[in-house]
Amino acid sequence: MLAAAPWSLAVFTLSLPFALLIANLFPYGGWLFLALALINLIALARMTFAWHRVITLPDSPGVAAARRGAAEARHLALLGALVIAVTAVARATGDLPYVLYMVLGGSNDNLFWGALFASLALIWAPMLYALAVYGLSLPRAATAGEYGFRGARGAMPYKRWPLMLALLLLVAAAGHAGYTLRMLASGYTDAELAQSALSVLLCVPITFVVATMYAVAYRDSVNR
Repeated sequence: MLAAAPWSLAVFTLSLPFALLIANLFPYGGWLFLALALINLIALARMTFAWHRVITLPDSPGVAAARRGAAEARHLALLGALVIAVTAVARATGDLPYVLYMVLGGSNDNLFWGALFASLALIWAPMLYALAVYGLSLPRAATAGEYGFRGARGAMPYKRWPLMLALLLLVAAAGHAGYTLRMLASGYTDAELAQSALSVLLCVPITFVVATMYAVAYRDSVNR
């Protein structure tokens, strides 16, 4: 499966730090970082497109035959919309601790932490649930060339919480990697540079797991 799009995987991995910095509103880099972030999104789309087809259509002629068609365009459009939505919510909740601290006056740690976790749960639980439900349209778009949003909710053959947990892990890993990369701008040691590199690289296998879970869930929903 990893061999289905090796060049896209390589480009995705190399450009991922720039995409994470853009997602964290990194103040430097300008158009160059934005272009690299766009390249990262395209590489992610091509990579997951290939992975989804390999899992759901094991007997198909190959990924190359489906390239540059309507299916890949639909897959890219949906993936881009999901990534932008998650990035926007993650960036908004990144400022939530500061907002709550100012609103509560910082006088009660128990109240602050309780309000913070409750607010995060209220924001992210519906978001992760929606991703677990409608994310199945990604492998559907890659294989059938359509989204099928209306039937997405009933198509999931498994419990949704494992996929939601994997998505939460991916969001948390990407957020931590973006934070460590941003901190490097003010100076770093070799240990901090290594930690940032490991944080970025950790996002790759988690992305692989999430894409695989989507594809397997869609494949089994079609075959049941």
